Amino acid sequence: MLRYLLLLLAFPASSLAQTEGSQHPFQVGAKWHRGFIIAHSRELIDVSHSNPYGFEINAHWLLAGEKEVRETGLIAKRGFAAYYFNFDNPAVLGHSIAFVPFVEPLIRPWGRLYGSVQLGLGAAYVSKVYDEKSNPTNLFFSLPVSFWAMLNANVYFKVSKHWQATSSFNYNHISNGGMKSPNKGMNFPTFNLGLQYAFQSVSMKKPEKNHDWKTQPKNFCYLLAAGSVKNVPAQAGFPKIEPGILYGAQGMLGRRVGRMSALSAGIEFVHDGYDRILLDRQSDNTSAWKGGFLIGHELLVGKVRFTTHLGPYFYNPSRITDAIYQRYGLYYRFGRHVLVGSTLKTHRHVAEVFELRVGWIW
Repeated sequence: MLRYLLLLLAFPASSLAQTEGSQHPFQVGAKWHRGFIIAHSRELIDVSHSNPYGFEINAHWLLAGEKEVRETGLIAKRGFAAYYFNFDNPAVLGHSIAFVPFVEPLIRPWGRLYGSVQLGLGAAYVSKVYDEKSNPTNLFFSLPVSFWAMLNANVYFKVSKHWQATSSFNYNHISNGGMKSPNKGMNFPTFNLGLQYAFQSVSMKKPEKNHDWKTQPKNFCYLLAAGSVKNVPAQAGFPKIEPGILYGAQGMLGRRVGRMSALSAGIEFVHDGYDRILLDRQSDNTSAWKGGFLIGHELLVGKVRFTTHLGPYFYNPSRITDAIYQRYGLYYRFGRHVLVGSTLKTHRHVAEVFELRVGWIW
């Protein structure tokens, strides 16, 4: 599944920008995609022999102002992308439409040829979902509305002051985060070609390195409240789907170790309402609380942070899940202290649940 995870990537952070006119010029682009589906489970092999194709339209702002550049140490784009994909199997997989906000740090953008890494998390509509009778082999999707996560590597070539040609490799993941089963999720890399147009000409030059970030506080901590809903499917003796409420809290301590990198560790406790229902169906009074220790990396891009954490449970009496799990997060900081975002919890390649999180950072 999407190890988007992947936020362990580091970017060159020595660039500043000079622009003509506005420091937040608006740009639009369009791309044509073609790819393939990864069969990450044996049950998916028979329905993975297809080549998704589609197109993308995106709109974004170049964050080249002095404030953004000094805070992040890089030039970046922030915007939205709309996707249409046909999964090349209309009867079983159908098509998808997605809307994805993204952030895109640029690599050496003062050259005519430059690169970037793009990360995004949004929502997707899928036209075909699992049905026990009419569509039993589509184990990818069980809800028409799911989450879309992506990690993309882009190369740009400046044709003129306004036009750029682009070629990219996208790693796309669609999943409902375990809200309803089956939920294998789809991983489908794509290659694309496209054009980008800037309404205002932009000139970016490489200045000397900026070390202002070293004067900022290096240590931090944050406390987060978490919540989600995960539906328990009907089974023999229990004919109705039941919503399981998940809630809990997380506390993390961290230290900034680079312009865009931090290491962090902490603990969390979550009451798993999904497991609670499964245990109750078995007349089992075992606690559904889970406690975990997490350690990992945080990628800092201005007010946005991408977190990649891994760790074991130190309290998990129900033992329904694996002993070790991963949690991938995307957060945005409002003001100096309010942190809002979402995380994806996985056990190996299986996405278990998306959670919404809000808290306070020091």
